[in-house]
Order: sequence, then C-alpha cells, then structure tokens
Amino acid sequence: MAIKSNDIRIREWISGSPIVVEQNTLLIDAVKAMANHGIGALLICEGEKLVGIFTERDMFKCFINFSEKTLNAPVSGFMTKNPITAQLDEDYNTVYIKMKTHNIRHIPILDNGKLVGIVSIRDLLRYYHNKLETEVLNATKEIDKLEHLVQITEDDRINVLVNEIKKYEELSLTDPLTELYNKRYFQNRLTEEVARCQRYKTKLSLIFADIDNFKKINDHYGHEMGDHLLKGISQRLIGEIGELSVISRLRRSDIVARYGGEEFVVILPETGKEGSLIVAERLRNVIGDSPFSLENGPIWITMSFGVAELPHDAQDASGLIKKADTAMYNAKKQGKNRVMIANQ
Repeated sequence: MAIKSNDIRIREWISGSPIVVEQNTLLIDAVKAMANHGIGALLICEGEKLVGIFTERDMFKCFINFSEKTLNAPVSGFMTKNPITAQLDEDYNTVYIKMKTHNIRHIPILDNGKLVGIVSIRDLLRYYHNKLETEVLNATKEIDKLEHLVQITEDDRINVLVNEIKKYEELSLTDPLTELYNKRYFQNRLTEEVARCQRYKTKLSLIFADIDNFKKINDHYGHEMGDHLLKGISQRLIGEIGELSVISRLRRSDIVARYGGEEFVVILPETGKEGSLIVAERLRNVIGDSPFSLENGPIWITMSFGVAELPHDAQDASGLIKKADTAMYNAKKQGKNRVMIANQ
C-alpha cells in the first residue's frame, strides 16, 4: 500500500519562515544572523526577488582570504548567485535528488516565482526517518492489541510490519533486491543531469544494459537463483567484488540503477560517447569474463549494452533513454554480449 502523494509533497516539510536579508547586508551581520538563529543558510533577496543564498560553505570560503574589510563588505559578494530552487508542489524524491545532484544542503522553495520557504537535506532525512519509525511503532502497538483478542502467529506480526513499511515505498530511492538505485531515483536523477548538462553546455551519456537469456536462466535454475544472480551482477557493475573492483569501479558521479527486471542503466555525467563506450566495454568484460558460482557449478553470464549521448543523440531525458534502449536491442539482434552505440 502506497502513501498518498500529498504526504510526500515538499510543502509538508518546508520552513515557512526562512531568514531573509537584503543583498546589501554586511557580511558580519549576515554571519551574526546565522549564529543567532542557529541556521545553516540565509536567503538573499532584492526586494521580493530571490537573488542568492549564503550557506556555511560560502561563509568558510569568504574567510580563506580574510581581512577586516571582509566583514564590512556586502554579503552579495560572497553569496551563491542564482541558487538552485525547488517548487512547492514537488515531492520528496525530486527535491532530495536535486540537492544530491548539485551537492547542496539547502534549497529555497518557490511557489509561482514567490519565495515561500527553505528546506535542508537534514530536514528531509529526519522527516523520513521519523515517519518510518512512527509507523512501525504504531503497527507494533496494533499487533499488541490484537494479541489480547486473538492468537496471531509470528508470520502475522511480520506481515503487519512489512505492510506498514511498504507505505513508504514512494520515499525509497533504492531497489530492495539489488540495493542499487531504483527506477524512480534514476528518472529523477536523469532529469536533473539533463538540466545540468543543458545549463553548463556539457555532455551526458547513458548506458542501457540487459542480461542475455535471463528468462532461460530463471526457468532452468528457478527465480531464487535468478535473484541471487541479479545481486551478483549488481555488485559487479558497481565494483564491489574483490579484485574486480579495480576493473569495474565507476566515478563517484556515475549512477548505476536497476531499471526493471534484468535491465540496468548507468548515467555518466560530463562524458561523451567515446568515454561511455569504454565504460560499457569494461562492464561487459567484468560480467562476461568471470563465471558466477552456483551449487551445481559455475555459470557464465553475458550482457548487451546500448550507449547514447546528449545532445548528440537526443535533446531530453526520455529521448536519451529511448536511444540507449534501442541501441541495446540492436546489440541483442547482432548476437548479444556486445556494446552498440545509438544510430549505429
């Protein structure tokens, strides 16, 4: 059972009374305001228009070349101009991913262009954990009440708890089986990366991958073994298995996600087609060159990969996914266990 979408709207968690100062406010007064209110960010406005944000990070930077004149200079000279913002009707995942993508800890919230609040990443994490803990506690209390009325089994107890936790699947960012990022996170993150790519005129590549003959593997070995292989493949893709880590390790900025079933995607920011082709070949070799150990002996797995680049192959997130997906299916048609690039 999923929670109502309204429950994860960012409007539920914003600080509706952020500390706002004019851009001609002296730096010393801005720092005092942060200290007096115990906050990590000030919003800087020109009249009613948001023009910047001043955070602890900005404060540390301004003291690198500190002088007495610094404290009496306007805060506008030290703020982050044109800050990344979120809209009041956006949800938890979108805002969280936006903050992670741009490596920021505070984000101003707008409603039709008007400043209405601010959210910190600490607020989001605390809210999520508190809600989850509260629901589990409430479920436990309900179980205790039931035990006084009827005999319930341990399985019943577990099912009630699991159902309560599942209410918050919409807040989850990871796939429970593989522990990779899930499709929801991937879609939101790709949208953010596309926006960043277009904003800074950089390149962005996407790798779409699919396990070859996975249905036959499931039919022959069973779904439990299929799940085991999915976990192992996921670990290899992100470089978590011993000596393979050196071969398959990606950059910290690269995002690996389970797209669904036996499909995986890799987002490669600031990477053109040539670089992503090298990465895809490396991943293909990591999967195909070493067998997976099963009770009945080793099994060899291969994967097919498709690569697409923005803006060369597409202009938006959906187009990039389609191009990479098509390239992957072309790799299947060409004999599998290979990498194909879009429009090849």
